[in-house]
Amino acid sequence: MADIEFRTATTRSITQVKSALEVEIKSRLPGERIKKFWEGDVFRLVGMGADGRIEVVDGEIRAHATLKPPLSLMRGRVEQGLRETVAAAAGPTSGPSSLAPATAVAAGQPIGSSGAAEQGIGVDQLDELRSAVEGVVLDGAQAHDEFLTNFGHIHQWRPKLVVKPTSVKDVGQALLFARRHGLTVSTRGAAHSQSELAISQGGMLLDMRSMNRVLALDEKARTITVEAGAIWRDVVARTYGKGLMPPVLTNNLSVTVGGTLSIAGIGVASFRYGAQADNVESLEVATVNGDAHRCSRAEKPELFWGVLSGLGQIGLILTATLRLRRVKAMTRTYYLLYDRLDRFLKDARHAMDAGRWDYLESWCAPCPQGLKWVGGVRQPFARWFYPFHLTVEFDPGSPPDDARLLDGLQPYDNLLTDDLPTHEFANRLVPVFDVWRKLGTWEHLHPWMEVVLPWSAAAEFMDMVMPDLSPGVQVGGHCLVWPARASVSEVPLFMHPDEEYLIGFGILPAVPPKFWEQARPRLQAASELSMAMGGKRYLSGFIDFTAEQWRQHFGPRWEGFAALKRAYDPEGRLNPGFVAFD
Repeated sequence: MADIEFRTATTRSITQVKSALEVEIKSRLPGERIKKFWEGDVFRLVGMGADGRIEVVDGEIRAHATLKPPLSLMRGRVEQGLRETVAAAAGPTSGPSSLAPATAVAAGQPIGSSGAAEQGIGVDQLDELRSAVEGVVLDGAQAHDEFLTNFGHIHQWRPKLVVKPTSVKDVGQALLFARRHGLTVSTRGAAHSQSELAISQGGMLLDMRSMNRVLALDEKARTITVEAGAIWRDVVARTYGKGLMPPVLTNNLSVTVGGTLSIAGIGVASFRYGAQADNVESLEVATVNGDAHRCSRAEKPELFWGVLSGLGQIGLILTATLRLRRVKAMTRTYYLLYDRLDRFLKDARHAMDAGRWDYLESWCAPCPQGLKWVGGVRQPFARWFYPFHLTVEFDPGSPPDDARLLDGLQPYDNLLTDDLPTHEFANRLVPVFDVWRKLGTWEHLHPWMEVVLPWSAAAEFMDMVMPDLSPGVQVGGHCLVWPARASVSEVPLFMHPDEEYLIGFGILPAVPPKFWEQARPRLQAASELSMAMGGKRYLSGFIDFTAEQWRQHFGPRWEGFAALKRAYDPEGRLNPGFVAFD
């Protein structure tokens, strides 16, 4: 039985309908992710878990489709798109549309979108916007496949138009245009998110990578001002020659400043310096009405703290002035290995308290043992070990005292001591990401489950999750565990448990689409368990919250967050589809 099935009357000839179908589908589904071909008078759409058939007969178009993951997870949106495609091919004389407003809402239409947004953008309207901005404006039908999804590859949304702004003025004009024409506005940087962020369903997508300049470096004040689309690798390249670097860097330096500040931005120095959002001096922010605002801890602090870790809900980051710190030229990393979780946790806490280390990095490494029954199926299992990499900076003429630094630690093994220039240490994972790309796993689904756990529950949680976690997570992915402290962060919307000592934990797989149906409930179960044990999800990953779970995530800060949304974006136009405010 088909998952989607309907019929639409038409007064067009079979030839006219077939021609219109080809044009409509080509504009909606460019690229080769879904195969498109005719079998007589039946147009086939096959791929990404979909098997669709659009049959053209005299006076009628018959559509039906069966769906498997990943597209089965977006059934409402797939049906909406299929109905709109068939209606367009049937022509204006085919009668009322079969997609009523209530159906559009059920299919996932973003809050704040209007009929104007769903009817498309006319040539005159596009020309109007092109004359108002210096950047590039693309009709959504011209959008490359990359704009339809993000790093997660779970959601496939098509925008009505894509704008690549080159200035603050361009962003303001784009926001004004969107407001006049009833469009939602979503922002996109490197699109490393995995949920309904950095993509747009029938609205305007702002590709902020075109605003990527470094505007000013103040060595005396130890700050750098950059546009939101600048990537962290370029920030490091600009500052390192002056002996300066941002206090916190993400493992992947190819992500944008605006993107990570909107989530939080955590890295291997977060146990000392908090999130990247903690290390912002000031911002320039655009609100939904097109106005630009300067804000900081002292100037418009409500807006400042509402935007940092605010998921693009309150305003859009245009520029950021970031704090820098003095760094030494070299790093030394001690590669320790632990065979017991309790000893790793004890030494991780000792390392944080010692005040000797500049960077702490750790994860879970499997030693595969064979197959066992898990959830009614035989799957690989492993004995898990815990690599712990502790790093200090030093000047070439003053190497660190290894014995003093390692005093008090009790690893299973001390595998290696390695020296690197500090800027190379910041880029240490580039070869890993290159391997993932070459293997093809970069294009798989990335339903990452990252959570910040209270220290008191971390061992129990990991003891429940790790024994049944397949070592296959290491193929194009990894399993992270990192120590952290709460008192080093002051960002109100970066949620973490109410304990001083914290453990970050992440299952970061690359899932081939055909295994998504099997992987999803297990990842969801780990997420639900982590929250039940007091954890707070890190929101760049795959999030599938109910409205109540969003309230629980933000806890006592929810009402303030929702109030900011009502004040700054009352129609819900900014980055819709992710946070459930209603």
